Amino acid sequence: MSNGEQAFRRPRIVDFSTHLSGPTASQLLTQMGADVIKVENARIGDGNRGMGPYIDGNGLLHVALNGGTRSLAIDRHSPNWDRVIAACARWADAVLVGTRPADARRRGLDFATMVRANPKLVYCSISGFGDAGPWRDFTAHGQTIDAFAGLVKLEKDGGGPRTLQGWRSTATTLGGVFAALGVYAALYNRDHGVDHAQYVSISLWGVGMWWSWRDSTMLANTGERWTEYTELGARYNLYATADDRVVLVAPSERKFWESFCDTLQLPEEFRAHGDWTASGMDHGEGPEYEEERKAIAERIAARPLAEWVKVFGGLQIPFAPLLTIEEALASEHALANGVMRTAMAGTTEVKVPATPVRMAPNDEPPSQQMPSVGSLPDLGANTDEVLAELGLGELSAADLRATPEASPA
Repeated sequence: MSNGEQAFRRPRIVDFSTHLSGPTASQLLTQMGADVIKVENARIGDGNRGMGPYIDGNGLLHVALNGGTRSLAIDRHSPNWDRVIAACARWADAVLVGTRPADARRRGLDFATMVRANPKLVYCSISGFGDAGPWRDFTAHGQTIDAFAGLVKLEKDGGGPRTLQGWRSTATTLGGVFAALGVYAALYNRDHGVDHAQYVSISLWGVGMWWSWRDSTMLANTGERWTEYTELGARYNLYATADDRVVLVAPSERKFWESFCDTLQLPEEFRAHGDWTASGMDHGEGPEYEEERKAIAERIAARPLAEWVKVFGGLQIPFAPLLTIEEALASEHALANGVMRTAMAGTTEVKVPATPVRMAPNDEPPSQQMPSVGSLPDLGANTDEVLAELGLGELSAADLRATPEASPA
């Protein structure tokens, strides 16, 4: 190589996590070009493998999150555990460890142990509640994190409280996004002069707290909560169409509002009504806008949703039909943008969510149609090849099993 050029090498990631957050991170890293080795429990593997529902015999979460990775299966009570972990640390640019810090120390997956093997390692800890505070040793599980962060929405019925229909937990999945972001930031630092190990800490509870940044900023500074969407006003609201569908209209800026008034043939006095001086927007909040709301509702109700999509789309007025996930996934736009890509489960092609990150060299437009993410690895399918890459070619899968006298995990 001349002029200081370096040969490209894919980032090397070893993922010691299971279930959602860590595998989400490693899947994003895989789709963005990393070489990811998943170190899995030799008996059951990543817990995602056995989580239904099933697609062609594969757990749904395994299908979504493990494609394109490689599987190294080892029992934690194997006499070669410490040796393999040290070799993984030496091979890796970064590791993902998804457990409480105390558990990581017990398993020899803590920062201090792994950095002894690789002094320049990027170590990413994904834990429920972080490294400090009275909750740090609490066991995290899915929506428990969201509950601690104030994110769980309830509805009441005769049988008692229950989560709102259609609600999905946020922190565990978004935690994987932040982990991938943190890993790449640390790798950037390393490639630009940082010559020591880096500790990246992702608290899922902290992720949940960040997600409600509007409310937390308001509460911390004013003691009040952020405005609910239902309170935003006549010009940022949901309206029923003639076919009993719903459209969201948001002509808050003056140019959009004037075009909106012309399109709906609203009274002339509505067109000039508003104050756009503070933020450039007027959402139509307050009782003085009630007549506008009624007039908009009446006119929207006169035509079906498909007609409004054509009208508002053609005029570039901010709007959105309230689609179901099924409708969004089946849309031409989803197809054009490649929101799903493929993976291979044996000889069966399955669809998995594609990362929305698109990259291209120079100023070429990035392709929206992405190639297959790769294969879903069978448990331990890559053990021998990975051992060879780690410099442990004298070992085999049999050497990674627990000895008969070892305690169960």
